[in-house]
Amino acid sequence: MPAFALSELGQRKTLRIMSGAGLVEKFVSEREGFIPEFALCEFVAGVSRELGEDNLGLLFSPFLTVADYGAWGDYVLSAPDLGTALKRAQQEMRLHSCTDRVQFVTFNNLASYSYAFGLKAHPTYPNMAFSAVAAMLSIPKHFLGKDWAPLKIEFDFPAGNRETAAEDTFGCPVLFGGSKLRLLFDKTVLHAPNPDPNVIQKTTRKDILRERSAPPTNFPNSARSVVELHLAAQDVSLERLAQSMGIGPRGVQRQLSRHGTGFRQILNESRMKRAQDLLGMKGSTVASVSEALGYEEPGNFSRAFARYFGVSPTKFASAASPHSILNLDRPSK
Repeated sequence: MPAFALSELGQRKTLRIMSGAGLVEKFVSEREGFIPEFALCEFVAGVSRELGEDNLGLLFSPFLTVADYGAWGDYVLSAPDLGTALKRAQQEMRLHSCTDRVQFVTFNNLASYSYAFGLKAHPTYPNMAFSAVAAMLSIPKHFLGKDWAPLKIEFDFPAGNRETAAEDTFGCPVLFGGSKLRLLFDKTVLHAPNPDPNVIQKTTRKDILRERSAPPTNFPNSARSVVELHLAAQDVSLERLAQSMGIGPRGVQRQLSRHGTGFRQILNESRMKRAQDLLGMKGSTVASVSEALGYEEPGNFSRAFARYFGVSPTKFASAASPHSILNLDRPSK
């Protein structure tokens, strides 16, 4: 999606929209990092407004494929047959999204492949649904050919003025106002073999785990992932975190408090984690690391580091043994 925005709007406007959605610039060039669903929806809504295109999801649907999802997509598309690929997508969705889910079932002579988006209440949900359908379709199309189409696509929101455009885009009948977002197709195609037998079993579930950690499973972990991204971009604050999560600063603090933590604690932990990484790099100094982490004075950083780890950042930076670095994994009590 950032690549699409860049091609249509240019870098300046794309980065402005990303910043307004609480996203950092790294998502333009990299395909990793946790993106809160609210921030993703806000980004898509911003691009839609800038282009004056209400049905943005239909516009870039032809370009979306799970092949761009890294090891997760490779694992799904390297299945020996279509049925196994859809089962893999369902079973490992938690490694791709912390809130979205897919369900693959068969009944009578039909197969149903449905998608549940974690933030259906957002105004831009239709665009997210069109995008999800495009990604869903890319799996059977990999096994059955690019011209394959399901018997029907059901959308769980009103048609508005979208029905004709949706049918033209996806090349099959569509139904709006259904109970779920799903593809319906003849289940006999589930046995279709992988068109490239050389890729079968070359990507494993462990490859996904090596490429990425599982998405966060609770609010503090989600907040921590966002703070780490903002910290790396040197643009971190409670207000910035709240913007990304789609709730007010007080709401963020309340939710963190329910889990026994707070923004300052998460920020401090994230700073110390990043401090270890930065101090271990050749050429780093206490002063440069302090500045990168947002401390006003190097002395403030040094005291915080020593309080957290029980050793000064100077001693840590001068330690030549990798073993001495590993000793700092747990803060001192």
